[in-house]
Amino acid sequence: MAVEAETTPKSAFAELGLSGDLTDALAHLGYEQPTPIQEQAIPELLGGRDVIGQAQTGTGKTAAFGLPLLQYIDNDDGEVQALVLTPTRELCIQVTQALRAYGARKGVEVVAVFGGAPIRNQVAQLKQGAHVVVGTVGRVMDLMSRHALMLSSARFVVLDEADEMLDLGFFEDVETILARCPSGRQTALFSATMPPEIKRLAEKGMYDPVTIRVRAATLTIDTVEQFYVEVSDRDKPDALARVLKAERPDQAIIFARTKIGVDRLARALNDRGVRVKALHGDMSQGSRDGVMIAFKDGRERLLVATDIAARGLDISGVSHVVNYDMPNSPDVYVHRIGRTGRVGRSGRAITLVTPRQRKDLDAVRRHANTEISEWSPDGGPPARPEPAETPAPKAPEREARRPRHTKPRRDPDPPRTKLVFAVGRAQGLDPADIVTAIVDNTRLDGEDVARVRMLDRYSFAEVPTERAEEVVEKLAGKRVRGVELRLEVVRR
Repeated sequence: MAVEAETTPKSAFAELGLSGDLTDALAHLGYEQPTPIQEQAIPELLGGRDVIGQAQTGTGKTAAFGLPLLQYIDNDDGEVQALVLTPTRELCIQVTQALRAYGARKGVEVVAVFGGAPIRNQVAQLKQGAHVVVGTVGRVMDLMSRHALMLSSARFVVLDEADEMLDLGFFEDVETILARCPSGRQTALFSATMPPEIKRLAEKGMYDPVTIRVRAATLTIDTVEQFYVEVSDRDKPDALARVLKAERPDQAIIFARTKIGVDRLARALNDRGVRVKALHGDMSQGSRDGVMIAFKDGRERLLVATDIAARGLDISGVSHVVNYDMPNSPDVYVHRIGRTGRVGRSGRAITLVTPRQRKDLDAVRRHANTEISEWSPDGGPPARPEPAETPAPKAPEREARRPRHTKPRRDPDPPRTKLVFAVGRAQGLDPADIVTAIVDNTRLDGEDVARVRMLDRYSFAEVPTERAEEVVEKLAGKRVRGVELRLEVVRR
């Protein structure tokens, strides 16, 4: 059974069957109307059905599964009654904060368990009592192996962003965790995409699920003028400063891909005399709250943020969205720029792209069926900056002796293969360390390494497919900042 969620007239939360303590909490938080996925999923989950939700970030899926879950919690039962599995630490923290806010008036104890934090503290929290556990897959497995987390009473299980878990190679562990939960449990699975592996997991681990599909939020971008600026990586901070000076936004959200990137960009802009505030998941809760409140109140005009940190921002006064880093997917692009052009207002979205990202920009155009024009400060033909001398990337000794102009021409877009590294931010590394390790130990250079992404315990990078096995062989066992590298090819 599949339900296509449309933008139909929405019912109030109370009419969906939610209890008074939950609707009171929602009213206190400022929630007035359910989103399409909430309107479709909440009654099904309250009715005891297993649910598959095909929905992207930003559609309100946390409340869609979280509110029914909280309604059925028995406060007098001290066992873990619900488990929410997330692929990343950032999402784990975000979901935990949301569930605590929704369940505040009911007194539900929600405990977050994730890597990169002392496991002793999390064990102690579990011993004190937890009705709901939100956790990353690896930390849940660790706690189960220590007998610190028992799931025999977990009647409600949620797999959030299942396709991310698949990308991380966690699916065997997910199946192990599900096997520890009661066979009569209620299961909700949310995923932006539905590759065959996730469909097989649903067939194996769910009972007659109802499928709810939420279409990408393309309507909001009809009121957004969209532009791009082609610029080299090294010139991006100066290009962004020029864009902000020319556009003079009332309020703008500037998106960077990583937390490290947010901090670096905020420093670079402040050094250029552009006042900005940073927002990302490594900041303390108090710092994040202070930045978000100041931005919502209009006391701060410019915010540099990661996608995850900005999820809770729904502000009608945002006049501009700037993609400093090209989004990882067209859906992320749509969600980002949908934060402007709200409540009948027009908005502007400007994306900085490097020459090698033009193909990604074309994919966004096709996906969103939208026009993205080249930006210029005065609306006329775009001004072309003088070409800057770019130093050659560091290359091995053999390549360095060859005159640069005689280097073989590189395929501008070779087939690429994703590698997964069993190291991440928790070991004190950053994306530059991964790139440097590849360049220093192979004959590849920096331009051959693409889409580097770093999580707490894992990292990803894409390299030309014909060189992927060579990279794995040459990097295995090498040490970076004292950390031994373990890596493999991600096989779909």
